[in-house]
This record gives sequence, C-alpha cells and structure tokens, in this order.
Amino acid sequence: MKPLETEYKGWTIRVITRSTGRAWSALVEAWPPGKSGESGDKNAELVPYNATSQNEKAAQEAGRIAAVRFIDARTAKAEKTTKK
Repeated sequence: MKPLETEYKGWTIRVITRSTGRAWSALVEAWPPGKSGESGDKNAELVPYNATSQNEKAAQEAGRIAAVRFIDARTAKAEKTTKK
C-alpha cells in the first residue's frame, strides 16, 4: 500500500507502513502549514510513534491518530506562547 497522506489543521501528515514479521509498524511524519512534503523531507517533523498493529490499515490509522495528537500538542503550545 502506498503511504497515507492526509491533512489536519493545515499540517500535512504522511504515514509509511512496513511489515515487521507478524505485525505492522509505521513511520509518521508531519509538515507544518506552508512546508508540505513536496518541499522536501528535511522540513518534516518525525512524530513519536512506537507501536505495532495486526494489519497495515490499522497501522495507518494508529499512525495518523499519533500525528493528530502531536499536532494538537504543538498548536496548543504555540497558542500558550503567543498569549504570554
């Protein structure tokens, strides 16, 4: 399956799955607004994700959920910084 690419709050998310024997894992990357994946992987932020799933689709979904949490945390942190 090709990488899952979606958007959330203007961020671009890419989930690349791989088989780890009997399970599936994923590499999850996110690009802030204005720095899409097309502008190069050097702008990507690696999303902390270390889990396995029973199948590829589940690994994609879990990876995307990890990215959404990561983005929510980043945007909440940015909002706190601007309110000071």
